Amino acid sequence: MTIERIPVGSDSTVWIGRGLLGDAAKYLHSPSGRFVLFSAANAGAAADAVRHALAGRLFVDETVDDREESKTLATVGRLADAALMGGLRRDDAVVAVGGGVTSDVVGFAAAILLRGVAWNAVPTTTGAMADAAIGGKTGVDHAAGKNLIGAFHPPRAILIDPAAAALLPERDYRAGLVEALKAAWIGDAILAQAAESGLDAILARDEGTLLACLAGAVRVKAGIVSSDLREGDRRRLLNFGHTLGHAIEAAGGFRDLKHGEAVAWGIAAALEISKRRSGLPAAEAERVRRVLARLGPFPPANRDPAVLSPFLARDKKATARGIAGVVLEAVGRARVEEAVPEREWLEAAAIMSLS
Repeated sequence: MTIERIPVGSDSTVWIGRGLLGDAAKYLHSPSGRFVLFSAANAGAAADAVRHALAGRLFVDETVDDREESKTLATVGRLADAALMGGLRRDDAVVAVGGGVTSDVVGFAAAILLRGVAWNAVPTTTGAMADAAIGGKTGVDHAAGKNLIGAFHPPRAILIDPAAAALLPERDYRAGLVEALKAAWIGDAILAQAAESGLDAILARDEGTLLACLAGAVRVKAGIVSSDLREGDRRRLLNFGHTLGHAIEAAGGFRDLKHGEAVAWGIAAALEISKRRSGLPAAEAERVRRVLARLGPFPPANRDPAVLSPFLARDKKATARGIAGVVLEAVGRARVEEAVPEREWLEAAAIMSLS
């Protein structure tokens, strides 16, 4: 069994490889040795493996609704109640087992419980493995928009075992891969080529090919996050596809599209802006679109300017000059465009395509 260790900053470590779930106790961190387990209701075998590994060391074991509609302050409050009533101490630790919603809400609960306790993430979806569980962004949605309430609170350990994704529904599996490919497109041309060449095997859930793709995405994200822990500068590159993607997701009430599906549409729009603002060759844009099309087909996105505009205006990256967005200069190289007018985002939404 080969396990790769990837540091993220100075306080967080990703462990990635086959068989990690069966040896979870070796890698999960708790100063006291005691753990609170919050697992997604659909985490199944992954949660059972962690539960077995930590037998005798768990003093709270609760389930989390991993749907985006449950990514709320009310959910965080329920988790906090369970931990505190169970006897949480400052030197205990929390473990989140599940998808991106689980890592976001559990990580945020850990950030505010007793003003911050240690936590660990065991992602069980392709999107959480490639992106959501890594980097320390935690939080919840608000009626005004996506991820508007939260905190930076990195997990001490992240365990990524491809076996955890084996039973994912096909739609969830494919949507999460958008985040893995996103990392390649913004920061690693070699990874992008390898992932595109191996896409048939990845879609067939070949563990070795999937693991190589996920590990490459983690390395890209870890390198970016380690240089910019609080998203002051370079870390914003990870928002490729997310500016319009978040607006599309919110416009559907966080029900119509999976997060990765909304990001795929956001990438399609960003490609249009990239051609105009950074000179992205049309052939490169088409190359990215072809991969997204193979990951789909995804449900249609809401393109109505009247619906999207309020969510764009409340984007965390919005300023008086416009909304910062990420554009591709070439596959494997991206930059932040500081002020893209809302009008330009809406025009891109009108013509974006995933066919």
